Amino acid sequence: MLKVKRIKLSGFRGILNPQELDLMEGGTKEPRSLVLYGLNSSGKTSFVDGLEWFLSEGNKINWLRRDEAEEKAYPHQAAKEKGIESYVEVVFHDTESKISTLIKKFDQKRLTVPTRSDEADFTNIYSSFVIRPYFRYLEIVEFVCNKSGKEKYQSLAQWMGFESEFNFQEKISKTVHQKLKDYEKSLSERVSTFEQQLKNLIGGLTALDGEVLNFCNRILKEHKQPECQNINEVWGRISELSKQKSASSVGITIDKLSRIEVILAAAVLKEDLAAETAKLNDKITEFRKEQDMVRKIDLMALYTQALDLITKQTETEIKCPVCGLSWEREKLLMHIQDELALLTKIKEDKEATEMGIASMKTKITQESAVIKSLVDKFKEAQGVINEIKYDKTSSYLESLNNTANLLNSVLRNGTVQIEIDADGYKNVIAEKDTITGLIAAQKTKIQPSAAEIKLADDIAKLTQVESSWRSLSEARLEQEFTAKEIDKFYALKDEVIKFIQDNIKARFNEISDRIGKYFGILRNDKDIKDIKIVLNEERGKAAGRSAEIELNYYNISVRPAYKVLSESLLNSLGLAVYFTCVKQFNDKCKFIVLDDIMNSLDIDKRDTLLDLIEKEFFDYQIILFTHDYYWFQKIIKRFPTWEHKKIKGWDYIGGAKIDSITTTKEEIDGMYPILCKRCLQFNGYLISC
Repeated sequence: MLKVKRIKLSGFRGILNPQELDLMEGGTKEPRSLVLYGLNSSGKTSFVDGLEWFLSEGNKINWLRRDEAEEKAYPHQAAKEKGIESYVEVVFHDTESKISTLIKKFDQKRLTVPTRSDEADFTNIYSSFVIRPYFRYLEIVEFVCNKSGKEKYQSLAQWMGFESEFNFQEKISKTVHQKLKDYEKSLSERVSTFEQQLKNLIGGLTALDGEVLNFCNRILKEHKQPECQNINEVWGRISELSKQKSASSVGITIDKLSRIEVILAAAVLKEDLAAETAKLNDKITEFRKEQDMVRKIDLMALYTQALDLITKQTETEIKCPVCGLSWEREKLLMHIQDELALLTKIKEDKEATEMGIASMKTKITQESAVIKSLVDKFKEAQGVINEIKYDKTSSYLESLNNTANLLNSVLRNGTVQIEIDADGYKNVIAEKDTITGLIAAQKTKIQPSAAEIKLADDIAKLTQVESSWRSLSEARLEQEFTAKEIDKFYALKDEVIKFIQDNIKARFNEISDRIGKYFGILRNDKDIKDIKIVLNEERGKAAGRSAEIELNYYNISVRPAYKVLSESLLNSLGLAVYFTCVKQFNDKCKFIVLDDIMNSLDIDKRDTLLDLIEKEFFDYQIILFTHDYYWFQKIIKRFPTWEHKKIKGWDYIGGAKIDSITTTKEEIDGMYPILCKRCLQFNGYLISC
């Protein structure tokens, strides 16, 4: 079992020179619990941040994940200048004697990759807990404010150790599902393109094998070739027809022009590409307005500033740290939730815009390939017919390529506009028709016999029909195969998701009774029972990926709980869920770091949290940080065997000034040694004799 002997910070957050918290003072054999009191901005949060970073496998401090902060804000601002190492050192008490002292050092050159003293031991530390053994008031606020079932489910995933399953569900339901849909759509478009090519070539309404075979047999009959019984027989007859062609230069030229003519006829272009690009450009323009908001609104910064307002200010009106508007204090959390909903929408808009850009780039790239093929054929025909010009087609190709390149940076560069010449398609069609006419005229001008022209045209048609038919057959086979494999994937996915959901429901059922028990300790003044975490398997887009808390409130079944519970009761419920997860899942890690969580409870209910710790977590080491002096006194009286320390000041270089304290009376006696022994202290005040 793991507990903490000593915590030491150097050059980290608000602590420059090395400072430590010793939890083995007084010659104890095992580490003791600790309560550290300090006013806001006195340095205590630096210890919490240090422990969170140390205990985070991803090396993150969540509340600092905002613009211009993150890892840059981890080391003390003067550490690099003064040559002081930034690190967190923890000495563990391990009953299995496997882990002792571990150090995680911040690397100024590799901000996101710290140096760890022993990788294997750090791995063992991370595997010793499921739910993170550190909990801030901030996290209670988030859990309570997360009114959507999906957000609660995500929090529970982190707390209960099924975060990887949650991420898998999200990836399958959103990313993979969308990619499969996009791939199926691209295959469908490919099949449609080859079908259209065949319809253009045979002049038919469909591209079914029977209609293609009839077209080919009509050509063969005109050249006195036997009728074919199936489509594959046709392709063998093309070589027989080719033997009838003239080997003269005129024949070769006619053959070349006929082949080009057929290829031009088979070309399939996207008529609405310019319109689709214009629509995408409008969406990007709208999203850029949201991007400006993304730069201004930061989820964690919003929480942090709102927390400061809630805990420090007593005014009836509080300014929102985001929009600057004044709000009633009790409505601030609702306002925060609205802001978070906006951020969620922006994130979804960003993902949709990125997918639209990727799809458009694919379409433009495919169209560019078709236009490039036309240009190549135009150039080939120009070798025979000097009058051929295709400047507008070349210009359209350049426009397509430029647009494809711009799509790579359109979200990064706020001034980029994507646009395809609206007349480009019409110009290409016009030039293609003109060149086709010139080719037909040239073939007549060469003055071959009608039979020679007919033979060359028919061979070119059959050759192109074969190419398009084979491409269509391959595309259809791929589409059919893909559809079957995707169906198999979805069947497997459903089984895996069901397995995951059954496992998660079992976890929910497993802990529901304990949640009710812990909530009963925290709020024994309310008739609330039968608390359950219920997986939402039916409602909405997030079915199977969301959860709600259900309970019985004065004999009325309520779901979700926030419909009837006040903020205070919801906070108690959040604490009950967290402590339940610690008890249920952290069987090897026996310490809990708590940062100002008393703020979540009404002042007359804070003793119940001490009741919960005393009754259910007597074998755990509690490391508690608070800025509430009344709460600090309560803990001293309730748990006299704990370490009691107080931050008496802070400065930029010296950091937090920490003193040990046993009782408030001893502290006062130390400050006023000449006071009469009969002087009394009452609730923090001196009463002179």
